[in-house]
Amino acid sequence: MRLPLAFLAFVFVLLFAGCGGSGLPHSNQVTVSVMPSQTTLSPGASVILTGQGTGFTSDPVIRWWIEESHDLDRTNDCGFLSSQAPPQTGCPFGYVMYSPVEKVPSSATYYAPSTPGTYHVTFEASEVATFDSLSKTAQATITVQ
Repeated sequence: MRLPLAFLAFVFVLLFAGCGGSGLPHSNQVTVSVMPSQTTLSPGASVILTGQGTGFTSDPVIRWWIEESHDLDRTNDCGFLSSQAPPQTGCPFGYVMYSPVEKVPSSATYYAPSTPGTYHVTFEASEVATFDSLSKTAQATITVQ
């Protein structure tokens, strides 16, 4: 049995007209930042970073990671919850520890490696709705010398 095309179009309009938006803000209304955005550390030193976000309509889910580690292995991005033990190996670009919070501002501590170089700590805030999500990231550039 074939349904007329007009009937199918009508059903489609009814289904999606009542759905409304996803409840997420528009991407250009949301901003995130990390302070300090750049700093210089001695090998083995640490710095406290603060991630901030504005424009979210509900509390975002927070994540922190080391970009260089993330690029090498997404399963070991060297971002750890403060309830976890610090890594003994596997984080040649340093690591970051943060609290499992769902609000901003969010603080994290970056622990520099013993190897000089330039590293990037990424802060991500994500808002999740029923069928959609919105994520924004910002980075801090850390020079170890």
